[in-house]
Amino acid sequence: MLGLVSRVPGSSFGGHVSHHWKNDMEIRDLSAEEIEGLNEERKWLDDLLRQFGPEHVLNRTVDDVATLQSLLEVDPFATGDEDSLEILGAAFGDVIAATLGLEWVVVTDEYGTDFAIKHPTKFVLAYPRDMIIRRVEAGEVINLTDLYEGVVDALEKQIADDGLAAE
Repeated sequence: MLGLVSRVPGSSFGGHVSHHWKNDMEIRDLSAEEIEGLNEERKWLDDLLRQFGPEHVLNRTVDDVATLQSLLEVDPFATGDEDSLEILGAAFGDVIAATLGLEWVVVTDEYGTDFAIKHPTKFVLAYPRDMIIRRVEAGEVINLTDLYEGVVDALEKQIADDGLAAE
């Protein structure tokens, strides 16, 4: 798995990117191997959910947020397992990406290399795989509905501002 770092220190949701960072980043499409890896993670999460009944499925819609929230209360998520929380963050990112028409990419910058979701034509990025882990590490009580609404709102504003974050 790729690095677990926040992209912009002090960002409230883990996805705020100022336009002056563009020159320091390399953004590329996912490789076939990376796509396969994300799909394997999705399958692992789907298999885990099936243990709780057939009605628990992820559809990459806002309805998934409540299901993902409930997973935070069970192992391996409740114990803070970083790999599991990263996978949960990717599923959360799938919902955000589907909501806003974003796509998964790989970003390399001064902090390392990580998966991100990106607007297809504007410089708008978010790093959902890190969002939940950072909050668990900080001891925060996580409300994924509030986080989802905050992230979507912030990204919509960046998209409306032609992809440039407010300074």
